[in-house]
Amino acid sequence: MTTLPEATLPETTPPETTAPDVRLAGPADHGLVAEGYVAEGFEEVREEFDRNLRERDELGGAFCAWWRGAKVVDIWGGVADSGTGRPWEPGTKSLIFSGSKGIVAITLLVAVQKGLIDFDAPVARYWPEFGRHGKERITLRQVMSYTAGLPGVRVPLGQDDITDPLAMARLIAEQAPEEDERAGGILYGPYTAGWIAGEVVRRVDGRTIDRFFAEEIAAPHELDMSYGVPAERAGEVARLEYGAHFLAQYTGFFTSDDPMTQRIWQNPIPFPHEEMVWNRPERRTSLIPAANVIGTARAISRLYAILATDATRAHGEEFTLLSREVLDDARREYVRKTDPLIDIRMVYGGAGFRLRATPRDGVDGDSFGHDGGGGSAHLAWPGAGVGLSYITNRLIAVGPDDKRASSLLKALARAVSRLGA
Repeated sequence: MTTLPEATLPETTPPETTAPDVRLAGPADHGLVAEGYVAEGFEEVREEFDRNLRERDELGGAFCAWWRGAKVVDIWGGVADSGTGRPWEPGTKSLIFSGSKGIVAITLLVAVQKGLIDFDAPVARYWPEFGRHGKERITLRQVMSYTAGLPGVRVPLGQDDITDPLAMARLIAEQAPEEDERAGGILYGPYTAGWIAGEVVRRVDGRTIDRFFAEEIAAPHELDMSYGVPAERAGEVARLEYGAHFLAQYTGFFTSDDPMTQRIWQNPIPFPHEEMVWNRPERRTSLIPAANVIGTARAISRLYAILATDATRAHGEEFTLLSREVLDDARREYVRKTDPLIDIRMVYGGAGFRLRATPRDGVDGDSFGHDGGGGSAHLAWPGAGVGLSYITNRLIAVGPDDKRASSLLKALARAVSRLGA
């Protein structure tokens, strides 16, 4: 494993332009060569991106990384919509699925920074109706670390239902935690943590979580990302496609007769065989906090670069977005267990970040963030001064079938190790 070196970070928000970049050579119209820029010493990252396009079933995507406050990689390539042939462009956005959970965590942390919430307080303090049916002591920290026993909704849902966060919050308030003995550790779910977090933000601030994020985080830092997108900007979003073996990996979850699995992974099925439902207009324009954040790799990586910088400041020192104290708490390991349903070892902090290496990145370090179903990766590595985002529109099964993100992150780590020595 490659250990990322310590880095001295700048005291200001990472700038949009940095030290001289190298223009990537090669044709820009056939989708098999990356466009964009890499800084000197990071050429291997571009090579791996090209291999993704040629050899690893990539359709279209982008990768952007910051190191020590400098944007060192900003590349994109392939096709944003295979039906029309629309190429991937610098401003192309993609829906990042569970990468959204990292953005929910950041949004909540800004609310913590403003004194609006406390992760260790019962959710019912802010949302009294939530305290029914044995949930009166459940904390927001438990919710965001998937240890609250609320991984799914018990009432049967259709595909259209999950676009109504207020209705989903009401349903969650009216149900009890899971009583199954498997709910004693981590029990990950695709949606519920986002709906709970969104309702808490609405109760304490008055704004919906998407508006709070837009006004408190995205606009001040000029980040081209949001929970969903306005209808007039939906044409900037890449069209998603299932890749080889993606659905086969999850068939067991989607057809299981285990009641708890059905409540979590079949209510509704997140990736139905018959349709890529996430291309529906309402999936792009509605609010599904834990699953439909949409943005460019540039914007998402810059947000994590800001956090990487803030996480290394001295205690009490001026910060850009979050104080060292708030980030120290968010990065502290809260639970490390294997989810009994999906059989993945997970390490979570109490704010909702996955900590250290994800199953795909293969890099040893102090990273935090959240990956997304189908292949995207979004992380900060404070000890190395790194913030990054990889987005894609082809969903490939987790594991050995998908080397796209891991190849990019390993190449980045090797470059940082060489240049930081």
